[in-house]
Amino acid sequence: TMTHPVSRYCSLTQPLVVGLISGTSADGIDAVLVRFERDQPGVEVLAFESHPYPTEVRQQLFDFFEDKGTIRQMAVLNTRLGDLFAEAALSVMGPRGADLIASHGQTIAHLPEAETTLQLAESARIAKKTGILTVADFRPADMAEGGQGAPLVPFFDRWLLHSDQVDRVALNIGGIANITWIPRHGEVFGCDTGPGNSLSDALVELHNGASFDAGGQLARQGRVLPELLEELLAMPYFHQSGQKSTGRELFGRPLARQLWGRGEPADLVRTACALTAESVWRHVQPLLNGSPLEVVMAGGGTENPVLLEELQSRLPAQAKLRRFEDFGVPAGAREAVAFALLGHRAVHAQAGSVPGATGARRPSVLGKLVLP
Repeated sequence: TMTHPVSRYCSLTQPLVVGLISGTSADGIDAVLVRFERDQPGVEVLAFESHPYPTEVRQQLFDFFEDKGTIRQMAVLNTRLGDLFAEAALSVMGPRGADLIASHGQTIAHLPEAETTLQLAESARIAKKTGILTVADFRPADMAEGGQGAPLVPFFDRWLLHSDQVDRVALNIGGIANITWIPRHGEVFGCDTGPGNSLSDALVELHNGASFDAGGQLARQGRVLPELLEELLAMPYFHQSGQKSTGRELFGRPLARQLWGRGEPADLVRTACALTAESVWRHVQPLLNGSPLEVVMAGGGTENPVLLEELQSRLPAQAKLRRFEDFGVPAGAREAVAFALLGHRAVHAQAGSVPGATGARRPSVLGKLVLP
């Protein structure tokens, strides 16, 4: 008799799991192959790949983001993305194969106020093309428990980083910056803190057409404009409390255009770095309780030395800046590894959400299982 695929998976002591995600920037699929130990935390990342989307797929996604496109186009794209995600899975696992695939898919609508979230990339196609048990659609279960369906990565942050010795903050600096507070004792909390690279990127684009400030070179030539910094910190977003999330619409090109001409380009970019660092610090400071602190960083912003200096200068003297690499996870792979973990837990019927991050009433098992 054939073993049930779920029973088979649950019996494995060192399962190989593929994690797949495409983020808000919609530039392609991040794919990771990891090995978990069934009975202890810790993860071994065996392979990590990024597969850019074909131009026409990316274009169609951006049409959907602006509410252009038909139901028929959406249905066809769902199939196409399923095939692309399946190909990414086959590529990253190589000859080793895998025991499970966890696919976040591509978000095309995330509307917490309507208790609605929708990710494309047909999971049945992934399961059939690979012949591997697949878990997908992680967000709706949290929403059905009254949560925002995001952020879901804090569960992984806690699992990887919790320590009895130090309080830790996982800090991700992408377009937007977000934190997960992981105290030695007490509740995990997560939120977006404000701009990561998005404002600096948009200012640099206005200045010389580049897409970001490579190595912080432009910021290095500038100085912080204190009056402008205070004005930016007075924006309503920074005075909301609790679980909150933001997007590029608040801290991107429109804001950069408003600021343009208020100072030299280098000074504006330096001030944007200071805004990121100060807004992160203002979210972390109230959480501190005198315990030793480590800030563990991921995301593109960690490649900007000026931003790191602005951050370090605000932290308590004994606080340490560390990276996800120190814990075996390449910075760019953090989200893909996080969903690999959530998929792994779903098959074991274990919860994968942090109510302190999403605002849900209780933790949920996240994801839907597709048998191959």
